[in-house]
Amino acid sequence: MRLLIGTSALLHFLVDGLCVCCLYLLLSAYGGPALVGSFILYNVLAFLTQPWTGMLADSRRLLPLLLPLAVTLLAVAVVLASLLLAGVSSTFHLSPLTFFVIAIPLGLGNSLFHAWGGKMVAVATGNDPRALGIFVSTGAFGLAVGMVLHAWWLMYLFLGLIAILSSRPTLSLSLVGRREDTCINNNVGVQGKCSPSCKGSWLVWFVLLLLMGFVLFRSFLGETLTAGVAKGGAMALLIGGMAMLGKALGGWVAKGFGLFTTFMIAVVGAVSCMLLKNYAPWLWLPGLLFINGTMAVTLCWANGAMPGREGLSFGLLAAALMPGYMLAMAGAETSFIVPHLLLTLVPTVLIELAVLWMLRERRADVLGSSVVVNILTNIPLNLFVIYVSGSWPAILIGELLVLLTETLWYRYFVGEWRRAFVYSALCNAISFLIGLLVQLFILLIDQMQ
Repeated sequence: MRLLIGTSALLHFLVDGLCVCCLYLLLSAYGGPALVGSFILYNVLAFLTQPWTGMLADSRRLLPLLLPLAVTLLAVAVVLASLLLAGVSSTFHLSPLTFFVIAIPLGLGNSLFHAWGGKMVAVATGNDPRALGIFVSTGAFGLAVGMVLHAWWLMYLFLGLIAILSSRPTLSLSLVGRREDTCINNNVGVQGKCSPSCKGSWLVWFVLLLLMGFVLFRSFLGETLTAGVAKGGAMALLIGGMAMLGKALGGWVAKGFGLFTTFMIAVVGAVSCMLLKNYAPWLWLPGLLFINGTMAVTLCWANGAMPGREGLSFGLLAAALMPGYMLAMAGAETSFIVPHLLLTLVPTVLIELAVLWMLRERRADVLGSSVVVNILTNIPLNLFVIYVSGSWPAILIGELLVLLTETLWYRYFVGEWRRAFVYSALCNAISFLIGLLVQLFILLIDQMQ
C-alpha cells in the first residue's frame, strides 16, 4: 500500500512537471502571444475535464486503462513538441492551431492521470486523509520545477520515469474485493461502520456544491496571498514547496485531530494571514501553508459524500480550482465579472431544472447533477465570451461543446444515451433561446428609448 501511494505521488510530481516543462519550452522558443490560446486550452482540458475523466475512473472496466492512455497522450505531446522545437516545422507558418495540437494531448493526458490517481488512492486506502494529502501535494512542486528548470533533458527524463513507474505491477492493484465506498475511518470523524450511502439525495449535491464553492475560494485566496510576490526562480520553488508541504501536513493533522478541527484551524489561519498581510508581508508564507492544509479534508468529505464515485468527486473539486484562479487573475475586474456570471448562471440553472421537471424527471441524483454541470459549463463559457471572443460563431461552437459534454454527463446518471441526449439538447436549446429572447427584448427597449 505504501508503495502504491509513494509511486502515485511521484507520478503526480512527474506528470505535472512534464506538462509545464513542455509548455515553457514552447514559450521560450516561440514567445508568448502565439501560445496564449494553447496555455488556456491546456488548463481547460487539464482541469475542467476532470469530472468527465473521473466518471471513466469510476468504471472498474475502464479504470485500468486510464494510466496507460494518459502516458500515451503525454508521450504524443512530447514527440510533437520535440518535432516543433527541433525545427522540423520551421519551413511552415506556425498558426495557433499548431500549438493546440500539442496542448490537447497534454491536457487530456494530465486529466486522465489525475482521475486515475484520485480514484486509486482513495479506494485503495479507504479514504485515508494522509494518503490523499501525500498524493495531491507533489503536483504543486512538480509545476514549480517544470516552470523554473524547463529543459529538453528534463522533459525526456520526466517522460522516461513516468513510463517506467507506470509499468510497475503495484499500479495494477486490483480493487476487486475492496469496499466500493470510501468510508471515513474512526480517527477522522465517524464512529463505527460507514453510514449508509446517501448517493442520489439532494443532501449529497448540496454538500458537493458547498465543497466546490470552498475550493473556488481556496484557489482565489491562494493566488491572492501570493499577489505581488515575484514568482520566478527560487521563489517559485519556495511557493511550490510550501503548497506541497501544506497539502501533505493537512492530511496528517486531519488523521490525528479530525477533519472538522483541521479545516477550521486551516481556514482561520489562512484568513488571518490574509488580513494581516499588509502589516507583515511575509505572512503569505504561513497563509499558503494553512490554506493548502484544507486540500485533504475537502477530498475526504467529497469522497465520503459520494461512495463509489470517488473519481467524479475528485474531478469536481479539481474543476472548481479554475474559476477561482481566473477570478484572482481578474483583480479589479472581479466586481464586474462575479455579478455577470451569477446573472447568467442562476437563470440557466432554474430554466434547465424546469425543463427536466417538465420531462417528468424526478430523481434527485439527476436534478442535483444538473445544477453542478451548469456550473461546470456555464461559467467557463461566459469567461470565454468575456476574455476571448463574443462572436456568434464562437458562441455557437461553445454551445455545441456544452451540448456534447452535458450529454456525456447525463449518460453517467441516467444510463441511456438517447435520454441523455434529449435532456442535454432540450435543456440547452430552451435556455439558449430564452436568453436570446431576453437580449432581443432589452435591445428593443433600448432602441425605443
